[in-house]
Amino acid sequence: MIGLHGVRRRARKDKKKCFTALLHHITIDLLEQSFRQLERNVASGIDKMTWSEYEDNLLKLLPELLEKVHNGKYRALPARRVYIMKEDGRKRALGI
Repeated sequence: MIGLHGVRRRARKDKKKCFTALLHHITIDLLEQSFRQLERNVASGIDKMTWSEYEDNLLKLLPELLEKVHNGKYRALPARRVYIMKEDGRKRALGI
């Protein structure tokens, strides 16, 4: 079994398998591959950074992100919350 593909196969085969050490599979290559699979033409995130702005600094940002993930210091920012009016006058939360 190789990398995450092996983990995925094992998890499908043995539904009760407990995986305890997977962090070593998170690499800069995996982070970059994941970034490249994101939609490019979407609204900026809560940090106000667009896909292309992040890409411009990718070589600097990915090693920093990887270090935070491996050190347990990474915390995802909360979704930007907007409330839209419903026909009955109530408001509905919308996470962006």
